[in-house]
Amino acid sequence: MSGFENDISIGATMTQSQSSQGGFSLQMFGKPTIVLAHVSFKAASLFFYFFANFFTSSFIVQFLVILTLLSMDFWTVKNITGRLLVGLRWWNFVDAEGNNHWKFESAKDMTRFPAIDRRVFWLGLVAGPAAWIFFVVTAFLTLKFEWMIVALLGALMNLANLWGYLRCRWNNTEQMTSYFQKWAFLNVLRRAQQPPQEYQNPVFSA
Repeated sequence: MSGFENDISIGATMTQSQSSQGGFSLQMFGKPTIVLAHVSFKAASLFFYFFANFFTSSFIVQFLVILTLLSMDFWTVKNITGRLLVGLRWWNFVDAEGNNHWKFESAKDMTRFPAIDRRVFWLGLVAGPAAWIFFVVTAFLTLKFEWMIVALLGALMNLANLWGYLRCRWNNTEQMTSYFQKWAFLNVLRRAQQPPQEYQNPVFSA
């Protein structure tokens, strides 16, 4: 078994008694500390971007703090949370001839990863770039171009991780495109099969 497979179990702390408890708790996750790190680093950069002016009026300081938080989030998601929560890892290396090679790896046994951990991972992976793209549009419409550049940087770094893990999930772009086309078709078909709701006039329905 490769080192990649061996490292996947790091951080697993859930027991059967903990998983059966009701209500929300970090113990409902298979790897609560990893889930918390995955969400916290993303939330920290978004939070500071939104409330930066409350902490300092210097744009340079604001930019450096946001860039640091984005870098920490990018590195954590790329090297830790993706491997431990969903069993995926992407990376690249340069060979002796100077050629750049991209590698996309996935665990052989996906049943080792609790469904709730996987949902949180993918939710954060998609919500992150969506939020930064929203900030890009907002900054552009309000003519705050310096903040648009910061938000664009956040969007690019988050999209890089999203693309990398999508490539890990599917072997090639054709499989990925086929999956999303099938998903969209099934959603449309499911909505078409739902019975139409009868309209009731609230005045005469009593």
